[in-house]
Amino acid sequence: MDEIKKEIEDAFKEDLQFSSGRILGSMCTSPHPYAKEAYIKFIESNLGDPELFRGSKRLEERAINFVAKMLHAPDGYAGIMTSGGTESNITAMWICRELMKTKKAIVPKHAHFSFEKALSMLGMKAVVADGKYRITLKDVKHAYTGNEKCVVAIAGNTTFGYIDEIDAISDFCRDEHLFLHVDAAFGGFVIPFLDNMPAFDFLNDGVSSIAVDAHKMGMSVIPSGFLIMRENWFEKIKVRSRCTHTRYQFTMLGTRPGAAAAASFAVMHHLGKEGYRKVVRACMDVTEHLVRLLEKNDIEYVKPVLNVVAIKVEDAIEVAEKLKKMGWMVGYDEDNGVIRIVVMPHVKKKFIDAFVEDLKKVVQ
Repeated sequence: MDEIKKEIEDAFKEDLQFSSGRILGSMCTSPHPYAKEAYIKFIESNLGDPELFRGSKRLEERAINFVAKMLHAPDGYAGIMTSGGTESNITAMWICRELMKTKKAIVPKHAHFSFEKALSMLGMKAVVADGKYRITLKDVKHAYTGNEKCVVAIAGNTTFGYIDEIDAISDFCRDEHLFLHVDAAFGGFVIPFLDNMPAFDFLNDGVSSIAVDAHKMGMSVIPSGFLIMRENWFEKIKVRSRCTHTRYQFTMLGTRPGAAAAASFAVMHHLGKEGYRKVVRACMDVTEHLVRLLEKNDIEYVKPVLNVVAIKVEDAIEVAEKLKKMGWMVGYDEDNGVIRIVVMPHVKKKFIDAFVEDLKKVVQ
């Protein structure tokens, strides 16, 4: 037993910890203490069989309701918890295919790789909408041939943190009777708590569904995702469940962690809107600090909209590898020639100061 414990401890030491401040390219962070405490308490709960775990189901519903209100979901909305953006996006495309009887989707060039998985699994084809840092209505119209019944837009894309022109795209989708899915896995817990942000959610009446991750800026445990639908279209994918106490399932996963629901409920209702506003403001303050240091040292970057900073470099892979050897884990996008810094709650100014000093050595 001592050998097993030692092996576990050794493995744990191999993992980088968010608290080290060396993880600068991840869109996840250390879960809030309330989330951790609730997760452990509900570790045995399985939302795949909610008749056995009614308390867990109630907490899931309360967490879904928090997210739905945050996204201005209308009366009649429906939502589920998922394992995160990938499952949410796959499920949304699955529902879209069944609801709209379509095999084509207009997808931004900068969309998350989960859409490649989704369309491959579902036998669907992507029609690519190309924009510089985001897509606009013009880009969607350019891609649209009249045969596509599904459009994807991003609120906080992976490389730049930019928000697609969702308000105008929403009007177009409403008028053309298209299904519009918004991937706000990252931006969903950022944009609502910033001032002067464009409407990306159900305030746009052409938006059909939205994916949001609580294990990112929501500060819940991994995995914790949400998929909110304007109407209860989950009926389109329900299956008969003969081995559980609940007759039907509406989710891609069968067994689902009730602990994630409890954790998400706990942190959401502990922080509330004002708590999240403070978290986001703190991250934006550090983001602005990073930008000032980059400007001071004549290092090019893409002007950030959210707490994501894309830094322009000659060889993104080489720069990322050199920084890795110096102990810094950054994201990179070789196609766009940038390394990416995500200023999550665990990223403090003192870590940014040390990082920029090392970055100068690499790029200059």
